[in-house]
Amino acid sequence: MPKKWPMVSVVVVNFKGTSQLEKCLNYLMQTNYPCYEVVVVDCLTENLEFWIKQRFPKVKVVHYDHDIGPSASHNVERRFLNSESKYLAFLDNDAYVTENWLIELVKVVENNEKVGVAQAKILMTQNDRLMDNAGIALDALGTWYTTRGLKAEEFQNITEIFAASSAACLVRLEAFEKAGGFDSEYFIYDDDTDFSFRVRLLGYKIVLVPSAVVFHDGDPIRALNPRKLWHSVKNRIYTMVKNYELKNLWWRLSLYLFLTSLAGIGFALAGRFLEARETLRGVFHPLLNFRGVLRKRAIVQASRKVRDSDFFKRGFIRNDIGATVADIKLKVRQIL
Repeated sequence: MPKKWPMVSVVVVNFKGTSQLEKCLNYLMQTNYPCYEVVVVDCLTENLEFWIKQRFPKVKVVHYDHDIGPSASHNVERRFLNSESKYLAFLDNDAYVTENWLIELVKVVENNEKVGVAQAKILMTQNDRLMDNAGIALDALGTWYTTRGLKAEEFQNITEIFAASSAACLVRLEAFEKAGGFDSEYFIYDDDTDFSFRVRLLGYKIVLVPSAVVFHDGDPIRALNPRKLWHSVKNRIYTMVKNYELKNLWWRLSLYLFLTSLAGIGFALAGRFLEARETLRGVFHPLLNFRGVLRKRAIVQASRKVRDSDFFKRGFIRNDIGATVADIKLKVRQIL
């Protein structure tokens, strides 16, 4: 154990309400880590500052009277953080920690300076014997090979993974700033994939820490909805274009655009016109904003220290589309 525990700023992302937040903060206050602060970043919850002051007076609040989205909510300005903070810990407002979670994460990152992100072992609240999401690897089109639904007992050792879920993870502040934080243009969905990708391109590792246990409500069913389709499609394209080397980008992007366009047509033929519109909107949005995407790509590629081939060799990015096919099958079942 370190002689002096480093300061951690725990950032809880909240939106329009306090029911889940109150439970989250009640659990968080039981954390036995000796040196941390809590910052709630909120959108659209009326009188939240007063509510927090009455119940959790030590908690800081960063409030927005408009919806900036979860992606931007992770990018807390330095002026709101303790000046001595070395790490950021991110929690969704429907995540409920155990008392040792933060100590276990900090120990791992403090013992290995190459670790940029450490993810907690996130279990489903509905069934605590099953894992929630962690990005073991990506398929060729960017869909996670995830731990979701796997038995928790299968994960007992610290394991290197490709991408961390922002529902419960610890990030080295230095790595966060070098990577440029979360991309606010994503708004929601796939932003943690993109962030993890950029952290990895800087040469940092991302690990799953089984001794740091957190429970997560999440979505019991990955419901199909137009808003999610729009953001998921455009963000998947952004992630590909920004992060892959050109020789590995062209066929992945071409195949994704082709299959997603077919999916949009399929929605239309099935009479799901809103889903069709939002899917195709997601396809065309990055194309219409390609200059901005290319500017972001240039920044990422200029700072990369790791080649794509390293991820391929280690199985973190696979040249199959198995995870995407499984996701498509799920969406088809929701339509039929």
